[in-house]
Amino acid sequence: MRITAPAATRLMPQNIDDWPALVTADNPRPQPAANVTDALRRQVDAYNQRIGTISTRDTRTVREAIHRAHFENDHSAYGSATCVILSGAPMSGKTHAALTCAFSETRDIWGRLGRAPDDPKFDRSIPWIYVEVPKQARELSLLKAIWTFIGLPPLPPRATASDYLQALRKLAPAIGLRGVIIDDSHGIGERQNEHSRLLADILKSIITGLPATIVLTGTGFDESGVLRGSAGDQVRLRSSRWIDVGKWPPPSPNTVGDWELFGRSLSERLVLPRSTATVRLTTRGAVRALLEGSRGRPGLAVEWAKRAASYAVWHDTDLDVTALEATHAGPPSGGAS
Repeated sequence: MRITAPAATRLMPQNIDDWPALVTADNPRPQPAANVTDALRRQVDAYNQRIGTISTRDTRTVREAIHRAHFENDHSAYGSATCVILSGAPMSGKTHAALTCAFSETRDIWGRLGRAPDDPKFDRSIPWIYVEVPKQARELSLLKAIWTFIGLPPLPPRATASDYLQALRKLAPAIGLRGVIIDDSHGIGERQNEHSRLLADILKSIITGLPATIVLTGTGFDESGVLRGSAGDQVRLRSSRWIDVGKWPPPSPNTVGDWELFGRSLSERLVLPRSTATVRLTTRGAVRALLEGSRGRPGLAVEWAKRAASYAVWHDTDLDVTALEATHAGPPSGGAS
């Protein structure tokens, strides 16, 4: 009988206080055993669910693009200006790829500090900021979200966008700011009204006015309008790299492509409690199932594989096509997206 473990603290990248746990990713790999107990099953199940980084072509491409943007911004004659745009369908892995890079760079920076990043005797070390565009975003919503992430008291009620930008510019060197991820950026231009136009102007000001690399993630940038108009043109043209995340070619019988490598990464990371059980996500059938069942969206495929792993853990089976089929919860591959 499956026993429910006590609820764990949910870590959120929107909360700077959660970043030490997210960045260190303390998730020791459990060892399979011949005699499996429910305690071991819970340990393995929790380990699989906590796996954050699944290396893919997109994570590598995004890391290279951000490193290049850092270089251009660090050596720019007129300050920061280059951004990175990640576009793709929902659950294609955009946020995962951006956060993977941000966590990795933050881990490196914190490892060289020689102190805790939140040591009260120093300015808090915040190499990266992660914010989501609020659903009902207005003029200062984005700047206030960035300010709130840092954890500072709000500016006076009459503070303007210029006030926030000036305060953030002064603060950035003290906290060691390297980048800002603005998730769901397509929402800035969705309503096509005065608020969205002002938000687009502020977004351009953030990219050109903060000494940091800005990473925009979103769905349907072309349709949303955030990259239209004068401000939108400047954002788009300042992009060092526009990356269409999750657009991988389908598996081919004669080559080892993105989906095959993805299946290999999953097989290397996911664990089963019984020493005789195997993870078999590199077979042609499993790779094809992951592609078709996720409708070609790697982010969705990762969540599905973890769900299938949980099924295999508690049913004492291999993690294979059968486990995937038993846990497929999405709409049919031909359904509406």
